[in-house]
Amino acid sequence: MNDFLAGRRSRSKGRVMGERVRYLIGRVGPMRFLALAGAAGLLILGYRNVLARETRPPAQRVNSPAGNTENGGKVFSSQKCADCHGSQGEGGKGTIAGPRIGPPRFELAMFVDAVRNAKAPMPSFSSRDISDAALADVYAFLKTTAPPAQGSVSPAPAGNAGNGKALFAKAGCYECHDYQGQGGAGTGPRLAPNPIAFTAFMAQCRQPVNEMPPYTSKVLSDGELADIYAYLQSIPAPPAASSVRLLP
Repeated sequence: MNDFLAGRRSRSKGRVMGERVRYLIGRVGPMRFLALAGAAGLLILGYRNVLARETRPPAQRVNSPAGNTENGGKVFSSQKCADCHGSQGEGGKGTIAGPRIGPPRFELAMFVDAVRNAKAPMPSFSSRDISDAALADVYAFLKTTAPPAQGSVSPAPAGNAGNGKALFAKAGCYECHDYQGQGGAGTGPRLAPNPIAFTAFMAQCRQPVNEMPPYTSKVLSDGELADIYAYLQSIPAPPAASSVRLLP
């Protein structure tokens, strides 16, 4: 008996719903009704996605892994990173030598992106080649390397930072390194603050080791490169990560 009554109620609700649908189609027309029904479906789907995101545990941040420095050194060696970047990431020598990467001057997320989407002649390393955890270990290893001694490099010539800022924009440097030299993911590395030694900076501009176009003395003179370098030196360091408040 209960099943019979339940069936009647279900059929009654179905008839009422059908009458409401036919009424709405008669009022707004079949095409507009379909458009409204589709919009309602998208709203419901979007609301369900929001609820799913709210109930999902927060994702682990890319920069959060501490990394194992000992294993990072082993990975750095086994993947032959030292062949181009030096055993301590100090940079190599030769026609295809890589730049100094230790200690790294950028965050882990940009480091991973540079490895995954490397610019020639450096090969790209997929997650099958090196896992994210292994890259975090390599990053931790590079963080332990010592920066170059200040007395081992020749001082940069005096330059005009104001003119260097204008040249930085005119020469298109900002297109890959952004206006403050902070670098961009998948484009160019960070140049400031604390740029590399002027001699290395000059060598990279004249004879790049990656896809960066060469800037000959006909394009930028030594004096103009000194001005750009002075501009990079004048860029202040960003605030410490610990001073940035996290969003609730």
